[in-house]
Amino acid sequence: MPKYVFLLATLWLASCSTDPLTLRTVETNEAVVTDGLDPLSVHSETTGWTETEEVWTATGPATLELLPSHQSLTLSLSFQLEAGAQARLLLNNTYALELPSLTLNDTTELNRPVAITPGIWQDLEVTYQSARNNSPPLLLAAYLNGNLLYYQQPLTGEGTGDGPLVLQLDSGSMSVTNLRTADRAGRSSSLADDGSVDLSLPLIHYAYYEIEGDPEDVTNYGTLTPVKEGYISRFDLGGIHEKGSGYAVRFDSELHIPKAKEYTFRLWTPSSTRLYIDDQLVVDLGGRTDGLEGEGTIRLSEGDHQLRLDYYQFGTWNRLDVKYLGEDGTVKSLNDMPEGQAIATPTTPKVMEIETDDRPYLLRSFMNFPPAKVYDYTDKRTHVVSVGEARGPHYSYDLHNGSLLQAWRGKFLDVGDMWVNRGEPQVARALGNVIAFDGRPQWSTESDQWPDSLAALHHLRHELDDAGRPTFFYALDGEEISDRIVPENDGLSRTLTNLSGGETLLTQVIAARSIRETAPGTFELQGPGATVQITDLAAGGLRLLQSAGSARLVAEIPPGEHVTYHIDF
Repeated sequence: MPKYVFLLATLWLASCSTDPLTLRTVETNEAVVTDGLDPLSVHSETTGWTETEEVWTATGPATLELLPSHQSLTLSLSFQLEAGAQARLLLNNTYALELPSLTLNDTTELNRPVAITPGIWQDLEVTYQSARNNSPPLLLAAYLNGNLLYYQQPLTGEGTGDGPLVLQLDSGSMSVTNLRTADRAGRSSSLADDGSVDLSLPLIHYAYYEIEGDPEDVTNYGTLTPVKEGYISRFDLGGIHEKGSGYAVRFDSELHIPKAKEYTFRLWTPSSTRLYIDDQLVVDLGGRTDGLEGEGTIRLSEGDHQLRLDYYQFGTWNRLDVKYLGEDGTVKSLNDMPEGQAIATPTTPKVMEIETDDRPYLLRSFMNFPPAKVYDYTDKRTHVVSVGEARGPHYSYDLHNGSLLQAWRGKFLDVGDMWVNRGEPQVARALGNVIAFDGRPQWSTESDQWPDSLAALHHLRHELDDAGRPTFFYALDGEEISDRIVPENDGLSRTLTNLSGGETLLTQVIAARSIRETAPGTFELQGPGATVQITDLAAGGLRLLQSAGSARLVAEIPPGEHVTYHIDF
């Protein structure tokens, strides 16, 4: 046998002996943003539940007491229900959030319909405010996979305000993990490892008053009757006031101080405003002063303090910036509404739905991503195309970096923010419950650390097939690549192709909080919850880039090769 024939045969056998679905794990130091919640350890007696590697499992009926008693709290957990399972999360052992329907005591209406796929992990977060003065308990917010289901929902019943937090599995099988909690309704202040303080008001109560005439100032809040009261996460005047001027708002909140020291607070406003902490006047911009900015310093002990802010709007220009100085002298936001930041708001002023049919509908828009909780910061993506057909699954795609942003079923898009008044934020919103993906660049040439951005990646064009579905084309360092996404079997099928004749490229299959291989080429995800199956990878290989709290599945694509995989969610 000629030597070159023997060599080719040896190389062919070697290539056949390497399975491209073999997974290689690579440890990385990718940073993960924390949410400020503490791990919840279940120490009490349980009925019917077993715990293995921080995952609780049961077949109903079974009872899991998460906390022996609680008042206000924020709770986050991941759960997985098998088909037909029924469970309840009981706040104060009284107010029942049903699973999988997410209905609340059968008396309230969800912000959007919910459909949970059996066997898929789901992330649930609940923010609960116990009864305050004459106000009933509130389910301030409930999120499924980051999608807002309830917002400031009053609760009625016989709850005492100090009952246990219970997970009751009535029937079927269920798993629970990632239990985390805080004893406040919302995100509070925190202390970083370097000793720096991040101040935050977990929840702000407001009372709104309409002021008759045109007084020089308003100081008699105790004698006024509010037109309305409620809770809010930021000093959002636009979300409260009902006329342009002649109104007042009293804000009050609990301010947690994680480190005793002097704190300097700063106000910027054209209106009469005073800031108090523990009834001590800290910043005084009261009356009709010429100045727009003022500051004050106060020494605060470690622990909880009461913050109050009185605001009187006498002119037509309403603005309220509330800041504090960090350790290095930087000016930091204290729950205000800063300009130049995308802030997630509860709803669109007027829903304008784009309906879909069997022909794909492609819409270019801005979009806030990642999906944020109400009044949290997010980014405005400016090169987004959303593709919808029939009842979905629909998806949103970032043309700038080639990433699949999110997917959902049901109704398609709300473009009310794009067309009503033609002002900010000019974004499209998904009308269904989205599963949000990573949003980082789809391709890379780096070995083991995934980039946050990739200047060398350029969108070239997209082409429509006979059914109207797009294939997106990109250039990376002169090499052409393509990306095709097709709704299939109630999920999405995606094919990523290296069209070049040059080097092997890396493409991201999926990123999540955790990724577990259940069979060669098949993976179970948490955060977001999904299953991924590689259906075609003839050459190359798979890598799992893994760090604490983060995992990223990456495929190596040689020249002329592709990877096809299916996402079910």
